[in-house]
Amino acid sequence: MAIVDAPNQRNVGDSLIWAGELAFLARMGLRIKYVADLWSYDPRALRRALPEGGVVLLHGGGNFGDLWIGHQLIREEVIRDLPDYRIVQLPQSIYFKDEARAAAADKVMGAHPDLHILIRDSLSMERAEKQLPSLDVRFCADMALGWDPPQRPSSSAEKTDVVVIAREDMEASSGLAEIGPLWLDGTPVHVTDWYPRGAMAVQWRLARGGSLACRTYVKIRRRVPALPAGAPDRVGGWALDNVNRVNVAGAVKLYGSARAVVTDRLHAHVLSALLGVPHVALDNSYGKVSGIYRDYTGGFSTAHYARSLPEAQSLARELVAQK
Repeated sequence: MAIVDAPNQRNVGDSLIWAGELAFLARMGLRIKYVADLWSYDPRALRRALPEGGVVLLHGGGNFGDLWIGHQLIREEVIRDLPDYRIVQLPQSIYFKDEARAAAADKVMGAHPDLHILIRDSLSMERAEKQLPSLDVRFCADMALGWDPPQRPSSSAEKTDVVVIAREDMEASSGLAEIGPLWLDGTPVHVTDWYPRGAMAVQWRLARGGSLACRTYVKIRRRVPALPAGAPDRVGGWALDNVNRVNVAGAVKLYGSARAVVTDRLHAHVLSALLGVPHVALDNSYGKVSGIYRDYTGGFSTAHYARSLPEAQSLARELVAQK
């Protein structure tokens, strides 16, 4: 197995998906021989590590389309480079704003003889049917649900905070990031976007530094193909694994003091559900959260969905009152 487009940033949601992917592959008894992120992919190194007949996996998530174009470009590059490999796109959400860009993607990907696309929500399945008619598309739940969560850590203090994890990027639409400390009438509200803190931030920077060094080496190796691949790529894979491990550990620690969580991030909702934390979920800009909530994550007993910020505020007050 090879995995391309491994997450290498502070987004804990991607890291949680990564953890679920690794857990699933381990349960299947499958060995990963090559890992690359968005910038360190090298088709020659992949071919050396993975003989013909191997399977190339593309990391799952919510970047299939033209909103996060870098991930779509690497996806199409891998598909063009490796026509002789089976390629499986792990579960994604699809969103193309530009119909012409969707048609171009369908042409590139539809030309591959052994490409299989897994989609994690019904809305994206509908989009794929209209925009990507050439592709073999199948439904599969988000891979983060394959992660086996640890026991939720107990804070030394009583759980009194409402943790608000709010998007501040191009997918933000709920207004959650702008709420103030008095949003819940005296109940402490901690508004953040999730990322490692304290000692974990140091660990994260060290691992990230290792991945950046590997990325630089790969760029040089593309110009000097005689440079060795095996050991440097394994170091890069180790660094990527640690970036994601620290991301998830930091998020689990953050939830240790949470009386409840309010979020417009899909995987802050998923992590709350997996850890048994009462929470309220709002949608992102293109319906990713609401779609997956309707399909399956809304079945978790601790999950509540709000269609607006005032509704989220009302639900959060009810959760606090229940404690």
